[in-house]
Amino acid sequence: MVSYAACYPGQGAQKPGMALDLYDRSAQVRNLFGLASDICGKDLYALLANGDEQQLQQTENTQLAVTLANRSATLLLQEYGVRLGCHAGFSLGELSAYAAASVVSDEELFRIVAERGRLMAKASQTAVGMYGELGMAAVVGIGFDEVSHILESVGAKNLFCANDNGPKQVVVSGTAGEIAAHTDALKAAGARRIIPLRVSGPFHTPFMAEAEAQFADFLSAISFSDPQAPLYANVTGDLVLRGDEVRSLCSRQLSSPVRWTRIMRSIAEGQAFTQAVEPGPGTVLTGLWRSSGLDVVCKSVGTYEEIEKLLEERQDG
Repeated sequence: MVSYAACYPGQGAQKPGMALDLYDRSAQVRNLFGLASDICGKDLYALLANGDEQQLQQTENTQLAVTLANRSATLLLQEYGVRLGCHAGFSLGELSAYAAASVVSDEELFRIVAERGRLMAKASQTAVGMYGELGMAAVVGIGFDEVSHILESVGAKNLFCANDNGPKQVVVSGTAGEIAAHTDALKAAGARRIIPLRVSGPFHTPFMAEAEAQFADFLSAISFSDPQAPLYANVTGDLVLRGDEVRSLCSRQLSSPVRWTRIMRSIAEGQAFTQAVEPGPGTVLTGLWRSSGLDVVCKSVGTYEEIEKLLEERQDG
């Protein structure tokens, strides 16, 4: 039986109406919507059905909604007998991987995500008050080490490498002023494009240090089981084997770069997977796999239509 590497998307993948087609198809998914809404004290069905892009872009809403969409797709895949052989999530998506690997229950997952979103939104607001407009941008055409060197060479004080998306794509995070100020230097070094991202804070940078400390305190009271399937961590890019390691890395992730390039290489070369799926909204991770140069085909399975297509391909194969 084919086994897939499951790769869960994070913030930026959200869109109004996501996962509602899965809600219509599965009692398990409907129960999950109810559970998540009860835990966070917010009607998530109404948010997805009636909320606009601006509402969904607010960190405390985004994190809950994307996690709900990720878990909904995962439950439906499992309901249909799709085997997920390892788990990795991009930034926020890593928390969906925890639940899929049985590190935390869905109840604990949504408690964790709600607090994560609250603390990160608070830290972003504090940083805006101190530094002005903040944001993230994708730098396309050069790699993580090159971008790090450029930022160091130009003396960037409030701009950091946040995401190592692929061999030639890096996300920088910090003040909007420094993003603009250093655009020419990045382009001179080979960056083809610099693309603003739809997120509401300078995530995976030292701006999140206070949120990280508070989040670590919150997580100390939550039980993290050892992963029951191979699970990769953003902070290191490596497998994580123990629940207490997951807990520590979960808080450290807030202010540490996402090492996605290393995760993809580990899945392809260390675990020898040739097929991956993206259970959740959008095709961001599918695109990163496509441009990785690795021999892995990733398919987006965030909608019922996409899941049906995967099932048909499995039957034909």
